[in-house]
Amino acid sequence: MKINPQGFSILFVDDEGHAREVMAKILRQKGLFVHTAGDGREGWNLFKLHSPEIIVTDISMPVMNGIEMSREIRKICSKTPIIIASAYLHMQCLLELEKIGIHSYIQKPIELEKLFSSIASCCEDIRNLPGSKAF
Repeated sequence: MKINPQGFSILFVDDEGHAREVMAKILRQKGLFVHTAGDGREGWNLFKLHSPEIIVTDISMPVMNGIEMSREIRKICSKTPIIIASAYLHMQCLLELEKIGIHSYIQKPIELEKLFSSIASCCEDIRNLPGSKAF
């Protein structure tokens, strides 16, 4: 699926600082507007401030984990696609993510093609929403 993500905004949440900044740089080179956060609480606050169209988050982080952040986001916005990127995922976690309505899951270390494919799928979903003003 070839969808141009250019112009979409993304929130990338990961507690691994170097990896987060490298990924943000790559996503910006793809034309995305990128906000970054080092934990779920910071991500939640940035979500409320910037209303990004797509979220990519790790699960295991200090202060607030990715699942808790996703639950908070779902309370105010049910449609924002959330992509989980994590090295570890057990069955209970998968069930919780399904309840929350996660768009997709990517195993870490992140393979860029899988991430780009998931983002493209999110962009397509956003463009197809009734009343969407996405370009």
